[in-house]
Amino acid sequence: MCAAALRQLGIRRVYFGCGNDRFGGNGTVLALNSDHHEDYPPYEVVSGIFRKEAIILLRSFYIQENDHAPEPKKKCNRVLKIDDI
Repeated sequence: MCAAALRQLGIRRVYFGCGNDRFGGNGTVLALNSDHHEDYPPYEVVSGIFRKEAIILLRSFYIQENDHAPEPKKKCNRVLKIDDI
């Protein structure tokens, strides 16, 4: 959705830290940024900007518990993994 919206907005270039190996639309899984479409021009993608820092930031976010979730999953045993970056 984000990649399609960026094209519709006419964004010319996108910079990001790390791709999403499961759902990424900027060239990780799908290349929505460069697919041919008559109405929306493609845009350039520059990935890997502060890659390690971006991965640590995302992992730090996802090991937290959500107290506002209907039935929060207990994540107290999760550990921030930084060895495989």
